[in-house]
Amino acid sequence: MPLDPTARRARREALLALASRFVAEAGKRLGPVTGWVYGSVARGDFNLWSDVDVIVVAKALPQRPQDRFGLLLELSPAGVEPKGYTEAEFRELLSKLDPQLLEALNTRELLADELGLEQELARALDRRRRGGRPVAGEGPTPGAA
Repeated sequence: MPLDPTARRARREALLALASRFVAEAGKRLGPVTGWVYGSVARGDFNLWSDVDVIVVAKALPQRPQDRFGLLLELSPAGVEPKGYTEAEFRELLSKLDPQLLEALNTRELLADELGLEQELARALDRRRRGGRPVAGEGPTPGAA
């Protein structure tokens, strides 16, 4: 049964709040974080059974993927589907205009930006739209690893 518009807005707000609590909890364990909701909740085409997809970027994530995934699962409440990158990995993917990452985050809801990555993401998306050409005045990213 489809959700009526009022129920859909309320459900979306509840899912965004759940994701926001997860990112805040991740920040307590990992230090400064940047986090976004992406996927169906960000686009608004979720259904009653949808989980909320969240990307978390932090300097202190474990390097081994299985350790990283285990930690994110431990921190995430039911209904949150976490994905994590170290800050260095994320910046590298942005510099390469990684198609999977940019497509996933093309439509997003910013939850926290303690690492200052939202503006870099917006520039990378703009570069992709321009066919990979740099934006006027764009130079190396300060602090990029």
